[in-house]
Amino acid sequence: MNQIETDNNNQTRKGVRKTPLPGFSVYEKRTAKIKCSFSSPFPSARKEGADRLRLFQDKFSIYKKAGEPIYKTPKSVQECIELLKIAPDGIFEVAGNRYSKSYLFSDVNYNTTSEGEQVRIFESYCKFLNAMDVEFKITINNKNRNMKALREKVLFQKKNDGNDAERDCYNSIMEKKIMEGKQGIEQERYLTISIIRKNYEEAKAAFASLEAVLQKGFGELGSSLATLNGVERLRVLHDFYRMGEEEHFFFDFEEAVKVCRDYKDDICNSMLKFYPTYMQDEKRFAKALFIKKYPSSLSDRFLTELATVPAHTIISIDVAPIPKDVTTSTLQKKYMGIESDIIRQQRVRNKNNDFSSDISYNKRTEKQQIEEIMDDVRENDQRLFYVAVTIIIKADTKEELEATEETLVTIGKRNSCQIEAHYLKQREALNTALPIGVRQVETMRTLMTQSLAVLMPFNVQELYLPGKGGTYYGVNQVSRNILFGNRKMLVNGNGFIFGVPGSGKSFFAKMEMGNVFLNTDDDIIVIDPQHEYFDIAKRFGGQVVVLSTYTGNYINPMALPEDVSDIQGIVAEKGEFMLGICEQCMGEALNSRQKSIIDRCVRLLYQEIKEECMRNRGRQEGEKTKTLWKQKTLRDYYEILITQPEMEAKELALSLELFIGGSLNIFAHETNVDIDNRFLVYGIRDMGKELSAISMLVMMENIGNRIMENAKRGRATWLIIDEFHVLLDKEYSAKYLFSLWKKVRKLGGLCSGITQNVLDMLQNYTATTMLANSEFVALLRQAPTDLEKLSEVINISPEQLKFVRGAQSGTGILKHGNMVVPMDITVEKDSPIYKLFSTNPFEDGREADHEENH
Repeated sequence: MNQIETDNNNQTRKGVRKTPLPGFSVYEKRTAKIKCSFSSPFPSARKEGADRLRLFQDKFSIYKKAGEPIYKTPKSVQECIELLKIAPDGIFEVAGNRYSKSYLFSDVNYNTTSEGEQVRIFESYCKFLNAMDVEFKITINNKNRNMKALREKVLFQKKNDGNDAERDCYNSIMEKKIMEGKQGIEQERYLTISIIRKNYEEAKAAFASLEAVLQKGFGELGSSLATLNGVERLRVLHDFYRMGEEEHFFFDFEEAVKVCRDYKDDICNSMLKFYPTYMQDEKRFAKALFIKKYPSSLSDRFLTELATVPAHTIISIDVAPIPKDVTTSTLQKKYMGIESDIIRQQRVRNKNNDFSSDISYNKRTEKQQIEEIMDDVRENDQRLFYVAVTIIIKADTKEELEATEETLVTIGKRNSCQIEAHYLKQREALNTALPIGVRQVETMRTLMTQSLAVLMPFNVQELYLPGKGGTYYGVNQVSRNILFGNRKMLVNGNGFIFGVPGSGKSFFAKMEMGNVFLNTDDDIIVIDPQHEYFDIAKRFGGQVVVLSTYTGNYINPMALPEDVSDIQGIVAEKGEFMLGICEQCMGEALNSRQKSIIDRCVRLLYQEIKEECMRNRGRQEGEKTKTLWKQKTLRDYYEILITQPEMEAKELALSLELFIGGSLNIFAHETNVDIDNRFLVYGIRDMGKELSAISMLVMMENIGNRIMENAKRGRATWLIIDEFHVLLDKEYSAKYLFSLWKKVRKLGGLCSGITQNVLDMLQNYTATTMLANSEFVALLRQAPTDLEKLSEVINISPEQLKFVRGAQSGTGILKHGNMVVPMDITVEKDSPIYKLFSTNPFEDGREADHEENH
């Protein structure tokens, strides 16, 4: 195992220039230097004894003792970084025999969920805290966002395919939303564990055993926990010290070991200067604060208020658990001491013949407090912890730094907390706040489990899965961070879009379609009962297929695919398809004689093609010829059917006649539309009652074949069904969709149902089952009567439904797997994308034949 060790030599090295200056000393090493400023001694901030545990806190002082810096007088910026050794797996040695490891954990919905769910999360967090018997720190890092990397992951790349103008529009929308967010701030949460072991191997084994407890604890909270390796931990430090240069970070362990390069050179900046109450590097100012005084009660939103200030900050909660046996024995000793004091006090009063007086108020209070604590520890499973909260602010100017400090102090005052700057301890406080694993300031106070849990590190979930296959879904209504999902990463990527007319459900669907078309190579098929997706299909060069009695669009349901290697299987499938067609034409269930005749005619229809394919299969590779044939049609099938001798064949032919030579013959011709187009829309508004059943069969057959063909090519297929309840009302299409919903995932397909009739759908067993098995749901404004039942099926809390009740157009809730986030996918009305996707008939004099509003 390779480790990189920092040179601990405090001696002045050759080539190091040491120049004393008035008020501070300057130390230089290569291009790095540190300036330390000292003035007259001043007592550091004394912890106030406001909490009830002040009675015995000194008994536990061993557990709150702060560590000393590795270099008391650092001679370089490198020596300011409190690391001795680092390992590729992320274990750092930070002091003699003290090792640390950091984990990145995800946020959960706490402030947006119901009170009952908040209680559950709070209790789970208390359980996690009680399970920790080692020192740890929770860090909320409002780091500088790497805008270059963000743009590379999020923005659409141009393809010179005639659609780059639309890509520019999407990019413009996303760029604006990013800038309207937290002004280039990205929030991350870390858990850093610190343990004392004899060597690295023992520390590694200890961390391995701890991780099982951590994964279980965070899993119960609904949060995911990921180990940071050595490079990732160095990146966190690099991004703080070299803010604004995030894209320049690169570190290779093998190379560093090979050339004996100091890893600190890759993460430190070129200058650090420490003043009594703030710090300065070559570009920015920073300041370390701490919570000096706590109130008797505190809101569980306090930490969120601090963490959501739009500034570059690090908030660190250092926790040192006090062993329960030590707590119990100390409490008992203290209780016995108070009892003894009371007895002595009573003896003195009795001696003075003062029999009526009660014991003093102070002693009564002390006894009451100690009894309450003992009851909490014994009966309520409470533990004692030493806790310190350190805050680091970083800003471009001193004025900006002071403004952020004032904001934080104001938040503290509003919550009855006193926040002050560390005096003459800025360097030590910085080391403490960074997720390194050290604590070098004496600002800890005792808190019990529930009091510590009030410093809740969770706020609201974020959906951010950019990159290949990622889809833009607007911004988080609470945090204003951009939302990027990836339905392909879900166990079941099928989904539904719900919303009353005017809620923006069609606009949401079109935004997703446009994203998929412009940013992937996936195919899109839309079933459009109201003909409102024709514009977007034409804009993207798609194909519109209108299924009606007057259309000039023809589809040949008997056509074979290019790949006929499995001709026997294909013929069998066509036989099944024709059974469905004939049953719909007859208007009744088929008997066994009719089924036999239908199947026989299908085999005869493809007999010549099948024989040629079988002959070609037996030839040598060089002797094979490309099989060419004229595609068979439904009319060809009819001609074979009428030659069959059975009376049943005549009846079948008669039932088919209307669809062969009659007015409903749109499926009796060669296909004259591009049904292989990437963007295909089936318009089914004008099918009519007679044509409806057959059209549904043919359309579903084509869609199923397209999905299977794409699966062979490794291409995903998106099937979007508007007015989903319309297809559910028809028995055949409902059965087909139910079957497709179950198997499409294995074929690389993703289905979306769009509907406004939630109540009717929830009363349909098939639809409810499909919804329960879908991991993607966009829930826009709903009627109050529908909300309660819908929330039960898709597992959304009543508190989260506040983002749906009376929601403005384009806003609501997005359920993506286990994540539930309040979304806002609105677009400014002057955007070309808005003008293309909006279906509001009253805007810009636009006319429409439907009532759907954006």
